[in-house]
Amino acid sequence: MKSKKKMILVLNCGSSSLKYKLIQMPDEKECICGEAQRVGIKTNKKSVIKHVVFEKETVVYKDLPSHVCAFNEIMKLLEKDHLSNPDLKIAAFAHRYVHPGKFFTDTTKVTKRAIKKLEKTLELAPIHNPIAFELIKKCMDAYASVPQYIVFDTTFHKTIPASLATYALPLDVIEKYGIRKMGFHGLSHKYVMQQACRFLDKKETTQRIISCHLGTGGASICAIKNGESINNSMGFTPLEGLIMNTRCGDVDLGLVFYIMFKEQYSIEKINSILNNKSGILGLFEDSSDLRDVIHKTKHEDKAHKTFKMYIKRIKKYIGFYSLLLKKSDILIFTDSIGQESSDVRKKVVQGLEFLGISIDQDKNIKYTEGIKDISSDNSQTKILIVPTNEEIMIAKEAYKEF
Repeated sequence: MKSKKKMILVLNCGSSSLKYKLIQMPDEKECICGEAQRVGIKTNKKSVIKHVVFEKETVVYKDLPSHVCAFNEIMKLLEKDHLSNPDLKIAAFAHRYVHPGKFFTDTTKVTKRAIKKLEKTLELAPIHNPIAFELIKKCMDAYASVPQYIVFDTTFHKTIPASLATYALPLDVIEKYGIRKMGFHGLSHKYVMQQACRFLDKKETTQRIISCHLGTGGASICAIKNGESINNSMGFTPLEGLIMNTRCGDVDLGLVFYIMFKEQYSIEKINSILNNKSGILGLFEDSSDLRDVIHKTKHEDKAHKTFKMYIKRIKKYIGFYSLLLKKSDILIFTDSIGQESSDVRKKVVQGLEFLGISIDQDKNIKYTEGIKDISSDNSQTKILIVPTNEEIMIAKEAYKEF
């Protein structure tokens, strides 16, 4: 049984950000946390690193043209912290990696062999995988003596049964490329599942849960039965499922071919449209942030329509997963939109009483922070708001491999 304390530096890359936390394991104590913002993009505001050591914040403005540059600046800050407090010594790096393809299913220690396999996954998640890959190589070169672990966003979803994970494509194509529903946000869905069951004093192995991870960027819904993922709204890539900030989510593939033919679009062009110019941005046009849409729903038809479509897509999956689970014991809202927007929660559950889901609107509106039960007294399903923490899950998964 492990007892020795180890400091794990978790690195969680976004398209223009780099979140990091130095977590003392196994007691899950967050000693240092921070985020490099506006990384590698043109912006009117300066790039910045917000660095917090034992709740004391330092703000550093730096040019951050790439994630590797951001990492270098972060490591300078961490090295200063270590000089002033020797206990803050990094024992291992742990990286969140979005799409492992057919090459990995579980947390993996970084080796030269693993690097070669990772090189084959870069096109599977073009926004995130290349960034994480470069950081892994950087750590390997600059900190060769420090072990590294890769924690995959898809691992939690490997339990999705074949009948729900298999696409109706020719079997030879499926087998050649390892095509299946991968599912994403697995770290978040697993974390909020554990927290919800702990909060309600329920065993994970007895609960039927629908988890709604609604972020300002990506979003997905997960059906969880007896502690295991049995379906996720995202598919082989993060493009499938809900309407997201710039991703279209579910769409008729015939329509994609129709637009390509009519407009003579290249594969690269249509890929950019589906991933970067659709979703909320495509419908609302003024912004890709749902919070901006909500602000204008009472005054603009375009905003009202966008919000309505966003909500109906979420309801679609809650309905489907309620059928899969034969009703749910717990409905979870998490991540930025899920936690911050009482309007989203209100509209999502509206009309779901026939599924045993009923909200207490007073509790919903008055929510401020932490885990909160916002279900009504007569609701058969517990409706919870649960803040997520992917970094803790990444640290836990890496610590198991020591």
